[in-house]
Amino acid sequence: MSEQMTGRQRMLTAFSLREADCVPVAPDLSAMVPVRLSGRPFDEMFLDGLPHHGYASASVAQAYVDAVRYYGMDGWYIYGSLPEIIPEERQWKETIRPRPEGGQIKCRVAQTPYGELKTETVYFPDEPPWDTEKPIKDLKRDWPRLRWMMGEDENWQWASEFVDRDRIGEDGVYSVSIGIPQDWWFFQRQGGYNVMFYEYIDEEAYMQEIFDFYTRYALARLRAVVKARPDEVMLGGSASSLSVSSLSNFKKYDLPFIQEAAKICKEAGVFSHLHVCGKARKIAELVAEETDVDVIEPLEEPPGGDVDIAEYKKRYGHRICLKGNINTFDFMLNATPKQVEEKAKRLIDDCAAGGGFVLSTGDQCGRDTPDANIFKLVEVARTYGRYR
Repeated sequence: MSEQMTGRQRMLTAFSLREADCVPVAPDLSAMVPVRLSGRPFDEMFLDGLPHHGYASASVAQAYVDAVRYYGMDGWYIYGSLPEIIPEERQWKETIRPRPEGGQIKCRVAQTPYGELKTETVYFPDEPPWDTEKPIKDLKRDWPRLRWMMGEDENWQWASEFVDRDRIGEDGVYSVSIGIPQDWWFFQRQGGYNVMFYEYIDEEAYMQEIFDFYTRYALARLRAVVKARPDEVMLGGSASSLSVSSLSNFKKYDLPFIQEAAKICKEAGVFSHLHVCGKARKIAELVAEETDVDVIEPLEEPPGGDVDIAEYKKRYGHRICLKGNINTFDFMLNATPKQVEEKAKRLIDDCAAGGGFVLSTGDQCGRDTPDANIFKLVEVARTYGRYR
């Protein structure tokens, strides 16, 4: 292979379990590093007021693309989506006010036939936003309200084309993120995991109804998305991590959804990509053995995770593309470039043969990750990671 591939070609080749011109390298920068590189306050970047239909904001999405070009890496653009066509009566009313300590606070209010819904998010000047008030505070009072806002008649509609696909272009793959059930519910339920897990037991039938409704909604959205032909669909499952939930919960609530979603993607010729961070070894094994998922990441190493990626490659590398797995919250922050080089070379030795591997990190490099460490990761992939 004499011609140099584009970032998009390189990633798609790995997803297809083939060898590219060199090992693709796509450290998970997500939002923090790109926004830091922009030099602008985080709250201004996230609350830019520009039209955007995917994750974060148009400014954050562009900052990610700028970071891809700055580091010379292969892009994994997770900021895209299709606009949902929502009647005016089902749209949230937003207000934004200054935060006394710095930053801004966004409040969303919705009036439904069942009563009012309210959310609140704090946007900090120096770090990503945080939800301080989620829509579901009282399960049986608030779920009918949220269900109405989502479209209880189930007559869902989406636009037919992506409006931001040219932003990443050939610099990387264009991905649309769709949350798996536990992950979606975590972002709706005030009180988080503690409340969720009690209700899984105390309100089992009611929770199953909620997840069944969400599954119908999310799969309808997925069918619209694959018609628009993204490069891949990322099934987001951070909140399904075995660091916090259990394998039995995953099997009950998430696995059936993932199986159906991956099947829809496969039939449409679109790659499916599962993200579950933290402890995920048993999930990774289950997904490789019982689903059609094409790519899995970040397969985090200890101490944050429990995956031996070299062993996983031996067992499942013929079946699923691996993306991972260098620790972000300690190693990438504190290691020297030489240490990054040594670890990256070991990963390439363990996982690159035959293709189907993307050199990457665990979940999201921290804001203050040294540029030198990210540059070194890219350098190793481009030199030591050459297949020919």
